[in-house]
Amino acid sequence: MNKTSMTTAILAGIAGVAGISNMANAIYLNPDGLGSVLIYPYYTVNTGNATLVSVVNTTNEGKAVKVRFLEAYNSREVLDFNLYLSPFDVWVGEIAPVGTGASLFTNDNSCTVPAIPAAGAPFRTFAFDGTTSPADGGPKTLTRTREGYVEMIEMATVTDETKSSLSAITHDSSGVPSDCGQVVGAWNGGGYWQSNPQIDMAPPSGGLFGSGSIINVDTGTIAGYNADAIDAFYGPNTPPQHTEPKDLSPSLKSATSLTSYVFANGQLVTTSYLAGIDAVSSLFMVDNVYNEYVVDPNVGASTEWVVTFPTKRFYVDTVSGGAGVPYKPFDVKFTSANGGTSCSPVGLQFWNREEATTTTGNDFSPAPTAAGTALCYEAQVITFNEGTNPSTILGSNLTANIDLTSVGFTSGWARIDFTVDSSGSTVANHELPTLATASGGVNAGTGNVFRGLPTTGFAVAEFVNSNVTAGVLANYTGLYRHRYHRSCLTACS
Repeated sequence: MNKTSMTTAILAGIAGVAGISNMANAIYLNPDGLGSVLIYPYYTVNTGNATLVSVVNTTNEGKAVKVRFLEAYNSREVLDFNLYLSPFDVWVGEIAPVGTGASLFTNDNSCTVPAIPAAGAPFRTFAFDGTTSPADGGPKTLTRTREGYVEMIEMATVTDETKSSLSAITHDSSGVPSDCGQVVGAWNGGGYWQSNPQIDMAPPSGGLFGSGSIINVDTGTIAGYNADAIDAFYGPNTPPQHTEPKDLSPSLKSATSLTSYVFANGQLVTTSYLAGIDAVSSLFMVDNVYNEYVVDPNVGASTEWVVTFPTKRFYVDTVSGGAGVPYKPFDVKFTSANGGTSCSPVGLQFWNREEATTTTGNDFSPAPTAAGTALCYEAQVITFNEGTNPSTILGSNLTANIDLTSVGFTSGWARIDFTVDSSGSTVANHELPTLATASGGVNAGTGNVFRGLPTTGFAVAEFVNSNVTAGVLANYTGLYRHRYHRSCLTACS
């Protein structure tokens, strides 16, 4: 372990607030929201919802970005394309329900390959129904595409060096790129990117930020969040990572910065890895998740938590992680033998606003299955006093319910503990080791051992006022990112 002095830690903390501009040789979660990789923790088109996503290029350079939509069960891809942003450009898309599935719509002029039809780009089942990848034991129908999360990964900086690709994607005075057809054609038969994808490409340089908004037109609500931004994803001298639209790379395991910076136990912890995906996972490793809830019927209140594991597929799915899965920090493979799930046991405790709690072990309802108190998917929703699917606010069918009725709590806070199970016993598997060697490099390296699971997400609270003025109905929604505790097993206390 590389443990900083108190002075260095303080300076590093100040640098973190400013974007850690002097720490470009290590991967980190940028608290200022700018990076090369953006993680949008959740989308849904259930129960009347649609989800807007946006990405902003804050630089004076062109950007080639891989846009990838992933379903919630096992993070199999449901839509993937290349986005080409001109300097200072913004792209916006809407995920909306179509039939039993979902589609992507946009009226944005920025260039994409393939071009997104006006009628929308339907989400696909090919990656999980056995068509292009082996089926994984989860559902094979379009309904599986209706909730999940999004990742955007910068591939390269676009230039005009050979074929004037930057000029082609740059908006003219009418607000339209000068020639999106050129970049579409570059990937077609005989096109210059099909023969050499590095033409007019320079190394990626970051500077992206993004946001998501879950909108329900019928209820008049919107809940918005900022995307998680991973900065310094690529190490020095990394060449352009420009690939054709249907290519599954780059992905989160494509990180070439193999040293991570994480604040844990009040200090900056520096850790080196042999696998890029472990470096990425270390940024999200938390042992406890905290947030609030309110379910007070007097104000028509309900609360739901999104808990997403953005790197889980590389540790539990043979398609993403290889034949050696499962790897720590997760527990079991995502397979049909496990019922189309990959469950990780967790501990749970909740309090009301007067610090009262239960005297017996807390659990999700209904009564525990063989998995006990567990979270079983890549992205799921924890509900309060709901019990049945779909969930009230987000319409999720991948839920774990906390029943507060037996203790009479209507508001307070809760904690999910990834280091213990429902009986309070330690879950030894929930750690990101770097001292063990595993095939493929995953979990191999030297340094610290972080406890918990790699996690992101938020809480959504909704309030219903049935009589604002003369019987007028009003709905209000708030979104609150989770708070976390991070810890190490070795030399971090």
